[in-house]
Amino acid sequence: MTGSDNAVPHAEHLTVFYASQTGNSESISRNIYEQAQERGFKAQHYVLNDHAKVDWDKEDCLVFVVSTTGDGDPPDNSTKFWRHLRKLKGVGLTKAKYTILGLGDTNYDNFCQTAKRLDTRLQELGATPFYPRGLADDATGLEEIVDPWIKNLWPALAHQVVSAPTIHDLPQPHLTPEEKKVVKEIIQKQEQERRKSIVASPPASPKSLSPATSATNGHDLLKGAIKDFSNLTLASPVIPAEGYKIDIDFSTMADHVNLTALPRVPNANLQIVDLDITAAPRAPGSVPSFIQTPTPLLMAKINKVQCLTPLDALKRTIAVEFGFEDDVDYAPGDAFGIWAPNNEALVLGVLSALNVSDTAASKAVRLHGQGIPSHLQPVESATLLDIFRYSVDLTTPPKKANIRLYAEHASDLADKQKLMFMASKQGVDVFNAFRAQSPTFLDILHTFPSINLPLARVIETLPPMQPRYYSITSSPMSKNGHRRWSCAFNVISYDLPAGVHRRGVCTPWLDDLAGQVPFGKAVTTGLTTQRLPVFLKPNETKFNLPSDTIKPVIMIGPGTGVAPFMGFLEHRAEQRLIKKRLVNIGSGPRQHLDDHFGDMWLFFGCRHRERDWLFREQMEAYRRDGVLTELQLAVSREENVPNSGKYVQDLMRTQGKQLWNLIHKKGAAIYVCGDAKGMAKAVHDELVNILVEHGEYEKMAAIMELNKWAQEKRYLRDLWA
Repeated sequence: MTGSDNAVPHAEHLTVFYASQTGNSESISRNIYEQAQERGFKAQHYVLNDHAKVDWDKEDCLVFVVSTTGDGDPPDNSTKFWRHLRKLKGVGLTKAKYTILGLGDTNYDNFCQTAKRLDTRLQELGATPFYPRGLADDATGLEEIVDPWIKNLWPALAHQVVSAPTIHDLPQPHLTPEEKKVVKEIIQKQEQERRKSIVASPPASPKSLSPATSATNGHDLLKGAIKDFSNLTLASPVIPAEGYKIDIDFSTMADHVNLTALPRVPNANLQIVDLDITAAPRAPGSVPSFIQTPTPLLMAKINKVQCLTPLDALKRTIAVEFGFEDDVDYAPGDAFGIWAPNNEALVLGVLSALNVSDTAASKAVRLHGQGIPSHLQPVESATLLDIFRYSVDLTTPPKKANIRLYAEHASDLADKQKLMFMASKQGVDVFNAFRAQSPTFLDILHTFPSINLPLARVIETLPPMQPRYYSITSSPMSKNGHRRWSCAFNVISYDLPAGVHRRGVCTPWLDDLAGQVPFGKAVTTGLTTQRLPVFLKPNETKFNLPSDTIKPVIMIGPGTGVAPFMGFLEHRAEQRLIKKRLVNIGSGPRQHLDDHFGDMWLFFGCRHRERDWLFREQMEAYRRDGVLTELQLAVSREENVPNSGKYVQDLMRTQGKQLWNLIHKKGAAIYVCGDAKGMAKAVHDELVNILVEHGEYEKMAAIMELNKWAQEKRYLRDLWA
């Protein structure tokens, strides 16, 4: 080797960590990890919650790929890591060199907050960045930042890590001249030592989808694989969906001879092991054992359903009350997750397009492979039907890496060329137009019929299925409150301009199960007896009522953003009843009761008072009873509505002085729930204006003050894009 020892770094390996809510960070981190191995680096790959598997005192080169969920929150699979990081003292990571790739969405104010917080904390602990931080924006396309960031990562790593190939003659693909020089020198230095330490003992490879495993062993593996919580009748036969052919204009393809920035095809790691047994059909309401939830899975029945909007409303909104056999502890402001399956017709259509027979779809299989995605690792015994129902997402538009993979497996030249063009830098407009039509995986197979993708590659590269989360609109203090909770949501079902119909995964499923009740009074009889898989998601941001009932509360939530505030109001109504009994107020003046509780202001917005004023009767009743001090209604599609504004921020402007008094003199807590892209930004800007106009702040000082309130949990937001 040429040069002095000081010319090469001393790190012996790199560790790639990820924190992922929807699977994007995990997929990108695995791509980095696999490329690192191919290039000869010694690498490890972990989810952040597995931090205990790593000796942090010895870690000297770290790559983090982390996403942000909600309004600046870390993903669920990193919560243990953050608790660990908070406990670390001093500068215990002085040896460590690191870099961070953050994924976020600029529709949220706290863009890539997880990556920024991690960067700050690592430097506080003495770690040093060796490569600039990357922040990718899902609003404009993650690939714009992710692809060049990864491309330029390799020279930095080549200078940072002592590397050696796993196999002596392992090729070093896609290396720049600088990488080649540095990595070859490092490999030459380490190769002799590594040869001595490696013992060739390749693991026995499991068999692929074939009839070899004994039926006895298969039955043993199947035991406990299904959590069956009910004895229910089977659903009627479902006709497989056929998919839509997506109409895309490829006329610009002729203008580009050379295609660049093509993404790397993901490695093939997954094997499907046939267990040689046919599983009995599962009844609706039971769920496979591979489903993993952050809190215990509960089986809920539907107690009550009400459609909150008439037929002429722009959106169909329904409220559902779920019931439980045992008590469930929760607080107003908490949410719950529901694990809805993919649409059954879509599942059957995909399996048919992949030439999976009914018999094969009903057989139990095991998913096996080193480094397969985390959501597939628990699948020890399940049918292909259940894997496609509950484990993989069939409706999220594909990433460019998937498009490139489909091109590799397209037998028709025209299909291959179109897919390669979409995956390239030159075809970005076509790719965006394709994604804008929200194609399902079945639509892709229908649009490019020559794609012949092996089943294992399909399962491995589809994004993971995610639970859907909804705010709880009820209070545990109300009658039977610990054995029920409620929610409200818009049913996602719409038509694209081309006439293609699209449905959400969860809300239409719930609406169908609830019987698609008409607008009007709540329905409590004749409802389905099917049990639904749900789990509690406590609000990590403390988006809950203050424990001090004297503290005023300002609630801003147009549309279904009002959902958690209905829980707040129900909870406060119960608190008032209890206080009334305790202090023996009796039928005396109401102001005596009001002395024990701070003001509650609600800013609610809708399009039309008669069409989509959600929870109108309840809101007006709370106002009459004194639970709700002020009800401010914004109506955006009606003219000349008395005492109204067009949007909630308009009403905040007219009430600015009163809001400032509540915030400044009485320490009011501010809660915002709803759309991050439009409403939340406008509300934030109006709060800044209120501080400037009525608090006499400079604008930058007002912004900093709001940030301070957010840290102090006086300004809390529960947002979605």
